[in-house]
Amino acid sequence: MNGTVTLRAQLSAGLIAGVVGGILVALFFLVAISLGGGRFGSMLDLMQWVAGTVLGSGAATNPAAPWIALGLHFAVSILWALGYVYLVRSQPQLLSHPWISGAGFGLVVYVFMQIALIVDADWHRPSGPAALGAGLLSHIVFYGIPVGLLVSRFLRRA
Repeated sequence: MNGTVTLRAQLSAGLIAGVVGGILVALFFLVAISLGGGRFGSMLDLMQWVAGTVLGSGAATNPAAPWIALGLHFAVSILWALGYVYLVRSQPQLLSHPWISGAGFGLVVYVFMQIALIVDADWHRPSGPAALGAGLLSHIVFYGIPVGLLVSRFLRRA
């Protein structure tokens, strides 16, 4: 990435990549839950759990919880993507291998999100290899790689 890429182009790349990555991860979990995988019986259960990270135990009875969770999910997705854009500013070689750098970034996001759950005292050990695989797959394939590809595409054109 050359030094002439505008701040607007960088913010746009992060915003679009974050939204797309957030949508793909949500769709992945929607399909996984509908197939009966994981500890959540429905997408609503998952959304109430996500909302619980900011609302506490009252999330289960709060009718706004799913909307709060959705907003939180996309805010975090966008912030992580903007973080990737920031990283690319100092490590422009990441743009030349977006599949690899995106996968590595997705793994970093997964690890740090697990740390955030530990700090929030809401971490649960994966129930088995399938649950661990689903968590890694969602963050690497459905979030990190799309973010890497989209940021690379937008910032190389800018």
